[in-house]
Amino acid sequence: MKVSGPALNFALYYAGWFACILGPAWGYPWTGTAIAVALIGCHLALARRRRDEVALMVWAMALGTVLDTTQIALGALRFPVGSVVAWLPPPWLIVLWAQFAATFHFSMGWLKGRPWTAAAFGAVGGPLAFLAGRRLGVVEFHPETWPSLLSLAVTWAVALPVLLHLATRQEGPDGVGQYRLGRAPGPRAAD
Repeated sequence: MKVSGPALNFALYYAGWFACILGPAWGYPWTGTAIAVALIGCHLALARRRRDEVALMVWAMALGTVLDTTQIALGALRFPVGSVVAWLPPPWLIVLWAQFAATFHFSMGWLKGRPWTAAAFGAVGGPLAFLAGRRLGVVEFHPETWPSLLSLAVTWAVALPVLLHLATRQEGPDGVGQYRLGRAPGPRAAD
């Protein structure tokens, strides 16, 4: 059975997402983080342009850390599990930003060049992901909930198009969004 790059990328991302969320939810934030980092390693081992993938992940982690730190400072979010410093997002969330960036050239590549669609996707998807985390007890919202949801919607409506723009700037003719799957075509051995 042949697996496509986007399908494999989608599977790696969601396995990492569940590791990052369920690890803290079950009381093992460092285990979930380690699993997600290992999955990022799998992604990088398969990616054709590792340097571009790493650069995009670093940008995503930096932007995500700033945005989530701002959300914490505003009282929109609080992370009761796995935080090392109360005013910073926990490491598992920072790793989750890297996991997310790993999708931009692959399973989420369809959003590149569509900033309004990306903004709408972020405005809905970001809050939904955090609602799932809230339900599992890894994040707490503002007591009235709506300020957190509104803040997350605005943040993600801006962050996703920005990160996708960075991914688009990396595009080139040699297939940045490709995995090294299967054998490379070459001369056939004589029978």
